[in-house]
Amino acid sequence: MPDLNFRDSLAYAYSSLRSRKLRSWLTVLGIVIGVASVVTILALASGMTTQLSSSMGDLGTDILQISAGGGPTMGGGFGAPGGGMGGFAFDEGETLSFDDAEDLKRVDGVLAVDTRISGRIEVSFRNKNTSITVIGVDPEAFNEMLSKTALLEGRNLGVNDKYSALVGYSVYADVFKDEDLLNRQIWLDEDYAFKIIGVLNETGSGSMTLSDDAIYIPISTAETLFDKSDPDQLVVKVKEGYDADAVVELISARLRLLHDVAEGEEDFTIMNPSAMQETVSEISNLLTMFLGGIAAISLLVGGIGVANTMFMSVLERTKEIGILKALGLKDSGVLLLFLLESAAIGLVGGVLGVALSLAAVGVFSLFGVTATVTPELIALGVLFSGVVGLVSGAVPANNAAKLEPVDALRYE
Repeated sequence: MPDLNFRDSLAYAYSSLRSRKLRSWLTVLGIVIGVASVVTILALASGMTTQLSSSMGDLGTDILQISAGGGPTMGGGFGAPGGGMGGFAFDEGETLSFDDAEDLKRVDGVLAVDTRISGRIEVSFRNKNTSITVIGVDPEAFNEMLSKTALLEGRNLGVNDKYSALVGYSVYADVFKDEDLLNRQIWLDEDYAFKIIGVLNETGSGSMTLSDDAIYIPISTAETLFDKSDPDQLVVKVKEGYDADAVVELISARLRLLHDVAEGEEDFTIMNPSAMQETVSEISNLLTMFLGGIAAISLLVGGIGVANTMFMSVLERTKEIGILKALGLKDSGVLLLFLLESAAIGLVGGVLGVALSLAAVGVFSLFGVTATVTPELIALGVLFSGVVGLVSGAVPANNAAKLEPVDALRYE
């Protein structure tokens, strides 16, 4: 009997798997679970990374935020007194001044410096009363920070405005439920009447310039409203063509000189979007590797299941192997038969595992969870499962190939 060609070997392997349906499908199930776990977790990690990158990209790499206090701690939110952007708050301390802002305007690469005073205050409009974050800004610098599409309607604050206000999109749409606010009067702290001159477009949570949940007023009025003589924050816009990291170094050096503090003992914190993006990218990559490693354990268990099944198959088919070899089938032919079986188990498990992960991703999307399944990830899942099947079946296939025909035929 000459060696079987590849097509005949494949047909023989298929018939062998069919003759042991239950065991074959249970083995395939182990691969399915492993591949589905790996692909789903990597898809979720990829989606999370894409979403974070998009959110971080909205921060604007040309905007820097300087807050009083020497280091970030979790808590607070953008626009809160002494607060930072998106879940960061800073150690309290009146370490920033209007003189700092004037001095920083002369730093190479700085286009504008916006001084800000902020706090939560009671806001009244018609019969509605609620507590809202109010931020005092320098109108001239603030307008430099805004994009051309920042306004939904109305106009920006002007240098001559005193009791005028801009409202964030959430204040307009959620708090006051799309009331016709433009050119209407609202009351802050019951004693100060402001005319609403503009409504800002929605920015989401990823902006260092604007907050959808805030009202913006001129800083000269905010000083009186909040009884403060120093800004809580400075927001710096970097000139086009300048490297933000380099400008951060220049600003840090200038503020250390102004505050008479040594490097490492800063009483201020500068939030740099580009540095934050790098940190987030590193964290997401580590998280992906960690979660992928955990998921790969289940695939390893599936591979062990394939090996166990193939060892059992060799033992059960020892006489059959002896007959094939007695008929002239070479060692390489026997090896190919068993490798095709184990590879088939891996590939079928891979295809079904990818299908299961696609279904899982679809379910996650219904709950607003972003997951990205790319063609490369699908191909990786299927090919890797095939390799796992091959590797797992290598030793049993080799054992089968090395059986002596006489010993195999006598096996009971």
